[in-house]
Amino acid sequence: MTSKADLEQWLAECDAELERGHDTGEIWQRRSFCLARLQRYPEAILSFQQALSLDPNNPKVWCNYASTLAATRQLADAVYAYDRALDLAPNYANVWRRRGKVLYHQKEYVRAIESYDHALVLEPTDARVWYGKGLASYQLGQIKQSIEYFKVAIANDPNSPEAYISLAHALIDNNQKSQAFAYLQPWITKGCQDARLLQCYAYLLDQRRDHEEALHYLEEACVLDPRNVDLWFHRGIVLTRLKRLPEAHEAFREVLKCRADRTDGWLALGLVLRHLSEPEAAIAAFDKALALSPSHPLAFFHQASCYAILGRDDWAEEHLRRALSLDAQTYLLKARQDPVLQALETRLLPAAKTG
Repeated sequence: MTSKADLEQWLAECDAELERGHDTGEIWQRRSFCLARLQRYPEAILSFQQALSLDPNNPKVWCNYASTLAATRQLADAVYAYDRALDLAPNYANVWRRRGKVLYHQKEYVRAIESYDHALVLEPTDARVWYGKGLASYQLGQIKQSIEYFKVAIANDPNSPEAYISLAHALIDNNQKSQAFAYLQPWITKGCQDARLLQCYAYLLDQRRDHEEALHYLEEACVLDPRNVDLWFHRGIVLTRLKRLPEAHEAFREVLKCRADRTDGWLALGLVLRHLSEPEAAIAAFDKALALSPSHPLAFFHQASCYAILGRDDWAEEHLRRALSLDAQTYLLKARQDPVLQALETRLLPAAKTG
């Protein structure tokens, strides 16, 4: 792999050649390549444009220009540039693959699959293409097909964890959790340090009620990717199941520091606060959840319980009535099972049923 120092040296050599008046398409191409590899994308784009003005019929330059546009999220322009490359070289497999990836990011999943299919005609064993096709199929809800495509990707490149992670998610969605676990297990045995893989493995352990082991892998994942709020949220859920409520409280606080717009974060925090015997703080957390999702019956239900704990029966009745108006079947049963609301059943539940 070319080092940063080498790229900077080549770039300096290209600039020196241009200063000497050697204004050729080849030099601009090399210069553009160096800038793109150095992730100096705005400069690279301008440089590629100059290269193409001198050599407009070079499909490789169009391909690299398109990839640089894609790196700056100029996706529509990137597709146009890939199309220009294909006009010049219809059998350019790498262009078809990269084009499919950009179309995927545009959520043009059907077109992405069509592009990947062109690539597979030319490169039928390219694991990257099978993986991309699997991702697009998954987004279209074609779960069984995506499973097969991920398996082909793995068969052609068994050393890339991304395909295993995506396969595991697809298998989970297809109610094949044991198979998902089996595909991830060898990576765990090898000591894989991929936060996404560890999170998926922890989810499967959690589903098996092996909460302590799930927490172990979630903590490893949080070290690897400490800013990933989904990891912190999952960690909080597992800590709650283990009844380690103060730690769960801190985990959910960490989530909400980064993403105060997460309804599930406020709901989870409210539940923990309720179990920590802090009903007023729990009510405030549920209010935050309702500000984001005004018709969330779970928030109203637990607010009802918190108000009942505080002896504010009128507010308890009102919030229970709101929960029941949104989902009577679920929350009537929950209310009859809630010790706090059950104690007030003669007053609260008949009123809530008729409200």
